[in-house]
Amino acid sequence: MDGLITLLGVLAWGTWIVRVGLVVAQMYQIEEYEWPRLLGWGHKRSWLFPTAVLAGSLLALGSGMLASLTSVAGALGLLVGAAVMHILWRRTPAKKPLIYTPRMRRMLGASLTLLVLFGLIVAALLHTASPPLAVVLATFLCLSSMELALWLIITGDKAMAPVEAAIQRGFVRQAKARVQDYRPRTVGIAGSYGKTSTKHILAQLTAPQIETLPTPKSFNTLMGITRTINEHLESTHRLFLVEMDAYDVGEIRAMSELVAPELAVITSVGPQHLERFGTVERIGDALYELVEALPAGKPAVIYAGEPESARLAERAAAAGYEVVRYGLGGESSQPLDIVATAVTVDERATHFTWRWPARGKEARVSIPLLGQHNILNVSAALAIVELLGLSVDKAVQEAARLEAVPHRLQLLPSPGGVTVIDDSYNANPVGVHNGLEVLAQMRGKAKILVTPGLVELG
Repeated sequence: MDGLITLLGVLAWGTWIVRVGLVVAQMYQIEEYEWPRLLGWGHKRSWLFPTAVLAGSLLALGSGMLASLTSVAGALGLLVGAAVMHILWRRTPAKKPLIYTPRMRRMLGASLTLLVLFGLIVAALLHTASPPLAVVLATFLCLSSMELALWLIITGDKAMAPVEAAIQRGFVRQAKARVQDYRPRTVGIAGSYGKTSTKHILAQLTAPQIETLPTPKSFNTLMGITRTINEHLESTHRLFLVEMDAYDVGEIRAMSELVAPELAVITSVGPQHLERFGTVERIGDALYELVEALPAGKPAVIYAGEPESARLAERAAAAGYEVVRYGLGGESSQPLDIVATAVTVDERATHFTWRWPARGKEARVSIPLLGQHNILNVSAALAIVELLGLSVDKAVQEAARLEAVPHRLQLLPSPGGVTVIDDSYNANPVGVHNGLEVLAQMRGKAKILVTPGLVELG
């Protein structure tokens, strides 16, 4: 009987740890498997000591003390405490569900193995310890359960790190061989803001003229690009558009070594991922790695309308790299190679004149997209079209049929005369400014902003 109660107590507590651990794993995946960021999220009172844990710990102590004259006092306390935590705990669902990728399944398997081993130790201690000590142990196990779940997930991931590294190296080698075999013309697109929209716009402009493969969604890490190559790149693709993002210096260099970009676009340098980088200067250093990866004589198209990106353009030019600067008329102290002027906006489109005097190119462009930043995105895309030797005139015609990237200043039809602008993908200082600028241009008796604020810039 004593053994059965001990078993039930450990099982109830173990299933509680599994339940909590799946939430931790979900957050770990959202934080891209960075354990310091997971601990930053987890080391908050709301996570470590929710009402369910406090109540469960108190009842574990109380029930254990009531049964302190029996040999199963600790096990009974653990059983009661775990049951109470199961009953009382409610977790608000995250926006992103847990995705059971192969890596996640391996990590969860390792974490579960560690939990089973730990559970066996707990069972042995509860069975052999004196009743008062067993009650203290049961109370501690309930009170520290959220912290334990954090470290079980992190330890499981670290235990599998050598395996994951070997698997990733294999995928990267496979992708590199595929790129070398098919040899597409590759454009690297990076920047603190605007890179995803610029990639989508460029893909829409080039697709009618050349077989184009853009990296999907925000597959902008080394492994995301690797997966795109291995699963989607074919010999028929003559143009490969690669979005690159980074959380540290060295990451864009690794992506560039994989795809060997022929041309580059740097859309901006700003305080995105500032929590990880520490300074905007280090963000600029990371983006500069894309410029350094270009072959001799192949230009980087760089936005020069803001101080940090203008400095990056100067740095690249001083180092001998070919640089094409673009921006809006009158916004830069540097001379611009490509300029967008004569901007007008109506209810159906944004209109502007795109000029590249050195190439003798000028066009009146109309785009069904909102925001001044989209003028810049289209300007950069047209520059790449010209540098690739494709028809700018045909690209300008395609620009009139551009579709907004979902959740990025996307106009949504709504009943009752209400106009909804969906800009919910993320929030950063520049993006918020662009959104407010668009809102100010819209006609309407009342304008309402719905936002949680700048929640995270990491």
